[in-house]
Amino acid sequence: MTDPAEPLLEKLTPEVRTLVQHLRALVKEVMPQVAESVHLGWSAIHYRAGGTMRDIIVALSPQRAYVNLEFGDGVDLPDPAHRLEGTGKRLRHIKIRRPDDVRDPDVRHLLEAAAARRGL
Repeated sequence: MTDPAEPLLEKLTPEVRTLVQHLRALVKEVMPQVAESVHLGWSAIHYRAGGTMRDIIVALSPQRAYVNLEFGDGVDLPDPAHRLEGTGKRLRHIKIRRPDDVRDPDVRHLLEAAAARRGL
C-alpha cells in the first residue's frame, strides 16, 4: 500500500521529511484511533476525530526548516512549559526543529491533553 502522504513528503527537505515521519508515528502512538488525511493544497496532514474541520485535533504543517505541530483547541490545553505559540482564536502550535523536539515530554503531554479533551 502506498503512503498517501508521499506526494507531500517528496517536496520536503530530507530533514523536514524525517521530522514529519517521526511526528506521524508519535501522533498515531498517542491517538491510534484518529483518522489521518493529507491535504496537498494546504501542505498539511490533519488528524481528526470526525469528518469536519472542527474535528481536527492536531495537524502537521511542514515549513522549509521545521514542522508546525498545530493543535486545533490549543487555547484550551494545559501548557505549563509555555511551548505553545500563536495568537489565533483557537489554534496554537509548536515549532518542531529537531528530532529531539519530537521526543520532548512536553510535546507528548500536549498531544495526550488534546486527545483527552476530545474524549480519546
